[in-house]
Amino acid sequence: MRKIIYYILFVLCPVFAFTSCNEEMKSILDITGDTNIHSFSINGVDGIINSENSTISVILPAGSSLKNLSPQITVAEGAQVTPNSGEAVDFVDAKGNLVIVSFTVTNKDLYQKYNVSVDVARAIITKFKIGSIEGDVDDITKKITVYLPVGTDVTAIYPVVEYTDGATLTPESGTAVNFTNPVNFSLNYLGSIFTYEVTVILGDKPKPVLVLYDGETVSPTWASIASTINSGYVNPKTDGINSTSTCISILRRKEESDDGGRPWSGGALWNENKVNIDPAVYYKFTIMILKYTAGDVQLEVQSNGEQNKDWLKTSYSADALGEWQELTFLIPAGRTAVINNILIAPHVVDTKNDPNFTTQMVYWDQLKAHPKQ
Repeated sequence: MRKIIYYILFVLCPVFAFTSCNEEMKSILDITGDTNIHSFSINGVDGIINSENSTISVILPAGSSLKNLSPQITVAEGAQVTPNSGEAVDFVDAKGNLVIVSFTVTNKDLYQKYNVSVDVARAIITKFKIGSIEGDVDDITKKITVYLPVGTDVTAIYPVVEYTDGATLTPESGTAVNFTNPVNFSLNYLGSIFTYEVTVILGDKPKPVLVLYDGETVSPTWASIASTINSGYVNPKTDGINSTSTCISILRRKEESDDGGRPWSGGALWNENKVNIDPAVYYKFTIMILKYTAGDVQLEVQSNGEQNKDWLKTSYSADALGEWQELTFLIPAGRTAVINNILIAPHVVDTKNDPNFTTQMVYWDQLKAHPKQ
């Protein structure tokens, strides 16, 4: 994209005389003004000026605020820039998203706009490998974990590391490192330091927590069990421990009926939405429940064909009614049969004779299976 310098036209010309009019305007207007930004800096950091497309980028040290910044701008004598040099400007919006700010230089009968972007230095390790084994990189905690076979000599290992272009890594990729204890790997990028702690563990990598339903990325269809349930229901309370947008709902009736009034009313993951949970690997389930009456919640687990049934119960506390509570259900220690079907009854009480119960919606979300440590 080529740089565009705009004329300030004060007279309109007939269309049929445009060419001659344009030449006449050039002779009338003073187009000798310099509308370039010659230097642009924030907090002592010089911006990179691209004169071809009229853009400027500034990278500040990591951790710098991007609000209320006062750029120092140099333009030609007689030129004016808006916003002014030294005027406070925000380069993020109210949500913290980066924004581009336009700066306009006016000189005589010309003006030019520059789009200015400001960010902080960001450098990451994108891949960490020892031989053919790739480590788990956590950019939030800045920790890397690598699991190697038992018996591996960890005193002289040569990791191969991929990271942000332009950064300098210490220790360097491909050099011998003693991983008897955790080792810090540091990236130096534009004067900012980003440090990752790398730990090598001898043994098998543990299984991850298995998400069976979260309403968004993992969202199988629940079958209704003596009830009418709604998949993809809007989460009624996103400001608690469960901020996801959708969940499962069931209308729990006071009267006895097939539509949510029986103690076993709920939903099931089975048939085409069955699971495959091996009790030798996983030892518990957790699920988020929200309701307005305390009482037991039940998970019934089965093998294919509704065989090998176990009933797991945990109480929804009266201390936080109307709030999401994460409940834990332990798989029986003696169970060996694989779990294929999971049935949830979010309110296991005979409500027909309960004078304190009123018809209400009950919700569940975030069903997970947790591996043994």
